[in-house]
Amino acid sequence: MTSPVATGRLALAAVLSAAVASAACSGSIGAHHHGQGGSDPGTGVAGSGGPGSGGLGPSSGSAGSGPGSAGTGTVTTGAAGTTGATGAAGTAPPPITPAAFGTCPSNGGEPGVTPLMKLSTAQYRNTVRDLLNASGLSAVVTEVATQLAAIPDDSTLAFRGLDSRISSAHVQGYFNLASAVGTAATNTSARLTSLAGSCATTSPLASSCLDSFLAGFGRRAFRRPLATAEVTEMRDVAMGTSPAPANSAEAIRNVVVTILMSPRFVNHLELQGAPISGREDYLTLDPYEVASRLSYTFWQTMPDDMLLAAAADGSIATDAGFKTQLDRVFADARTRDTVWQFWNEWIRFESFTGFSAERPAFKALAAGENLGVAGHDHWGDMVKEIRDLTELTTWTQRGPFRDLLTTQVSVTKSADLAHLYGVSAWSGSGAYPMLPGNRVGILQRAALLASSLEQTNPFHRGALIRRSILCDSLPQPDPNSLPPGSLDPPPPSTAKTTRERFQAKVEGNGLCQGCHASFSNLGYVMEAYDALGRYRTSEKVYDEQTGALVATLPIDTSAPAAVVGGDTRVASGPAELNQQIIDSGKVEGCLSANYFRYVLRRDPTRDSADACAYEATRTTLANGTALADVFRQIANQTSFRRRKGGAP
Repeated sequence: MTSPVATGRLALAAVLSAAVASAACSGSIGAHHHGQGGSDPGTGVAGSGGPGSGGLGPSSGSAGSGPGSAGTGTVTTGAAGTTGATGAAGTAPPPITPAAFGTCPSNGGEPGVTPLMKLSTAQYRNTVRDLLNASGLSAVVTEVATQLAAIPDDSTLAFRGLDSRISSAHVQGYFNLASAVGTAATNTSARLTSLAGSCATTSPLASSCLDSFLAGFGRRAFRRPLATAEVTEMRDVAMGTSPAPANSAEAIRNVVVTILMSPRFVNHLELQGAPISGREDYLTLDPYEVASRLSYTFWQTMPDDMLLAAAADGSIATDAGFKTQLDRVFADARTRDTVWQFWNEWIRFESFTGFSAERPAFKALAAGENLGVAGHDHWGDMVKEIRDLTELTTWTQRGPFRDLLTTQVSVTKSADLAHLYGVSAWSGSGAYPMLPGNRVGILQRAALLASSLEQTNPFHRGALIRRSILCDSLPQPDPNSLPPGSLDPPPPSTAKTTRERFQAKVEGNGLCQGCHASFSNLGYVMEAYDALGRYRTSEKVYDEQTGALVATLPIDTSAPAAVVGGDTRVASGPAELNQQIIDSGKVEGCLSANYFRYVLRRDPTRDSADACAYEATRTTLANGTALADVFRQIANQTSFRRRKGGAP
């Protein structure tokens, strides 16, 4: 009799063996391998150094270097970033600037290399849930929730999908989940029947019963029909004699564990397409791969039965059939969730460390705002406002990107957030309240302004705009070369405003000024908002120990923003800064560059078809095309249905 643990360990060994082979071939998980005869192409487990954390201002933690062991998937931990006095998390790596895409070739070019990628953790969890639900095993989803949650989360220092690391913790997590699913899905006759049909309750397991199970569960799991060699492999797992399963339930369980541990389940494999111009490294995706690319791009999960049917009959391989499926996929509510996650990861809302509501000075600042009171979630309300606002513009009003940058509509239903803005909460129906003229567009909403302390940080605000909204690179000085205390925020003062204190921090220091000159002024203009995102014309200074108000100082929100290099115009406040940002056209390029990375889960190759995809998105954003159509159109690029292999 085969023990469940033994079966799982055999599958685990197979995954690790395939991982070693793949890592040896590519040095990572990037090389292209064309499938031969249904053989297992494997998955790489070479780990890269983890990102650092900590740091005040725009500097990021240092990234670890060196691959982990290919055989065990060990991941080298990155060096920690400098710890800032505010306890802020390390910031994201430098963005991919629009210039990185280069020029669209006149002939359309070829796409950049698409490396072999694991399912992102979100995709993996969604796929397991949907696979079980499609098999009539929704109760099992609840029972394996602990194992699903234990799969390592992807890094949030950039888009989660860019984290291609596979460690031993991933492999162990995959095994634990597969083992738990295999046991839970076959431990009663009713579940076994739901999973594999009533024939699976009769021992020994008939070949026809197994074949039917593989044509259903197996096809969904691999996102395509199993090849002949794969069916033979699964028959050996289910009916072999080394060792032989005790009964049909154990045979099905062994196959479930093997399938869920297979590299063909945990990875995106695009290896079966037709070579373009006879090249093995440049393929037109086959119908099942197109179905998977559509579903994982817009749903973050496996193809549904309609997509698989369109792949089976070949209709998805035609332009008309592809459009039919794209229309259907894009109209699904899951696409809204995916687009929201793009906004969430682009602006990095998850990096916020929380309000320091127990500090006396913060309590004084937030007096009357219910902040820190049970049942009140100001940060959650702020982020939800951004989601509601982007969804209103994108899906309900089908408006252009510019509407998001200029709107004064208040969509929040939160009385707490509405109070911060000085408006009424929206009732959920009828006309929306309008924000006062001192707050324009999405960039001046509280979620992009709030600070964890009672003091604002103009360096953080300016760096956010310069790097994340405009996609400009910021120089990163070596923290070890800075004078002691350089990364500490300046202490409060009854005589100097926050702007004056931060200016004094870098004045006369050539090393600091060389970097801060590019973004500090942006933050100084945004001093019109306090640490909660409330509009103000003066700054209140509180004693850090007692919370007593010790000074009220006039603020200066005028500065040459230099949104575009060489522009010496002074922005007298947030409204003028917002208009300069709009006029620059840089936000459209930044959104396009970021959306490319988020959707395709890779960085661009210069002067390739990647530049064409980038330019198409940027142009439609600038031309006032509806945001929904902008997000959809990347799938219409010829390169979307092609894959170029090779070392990235």
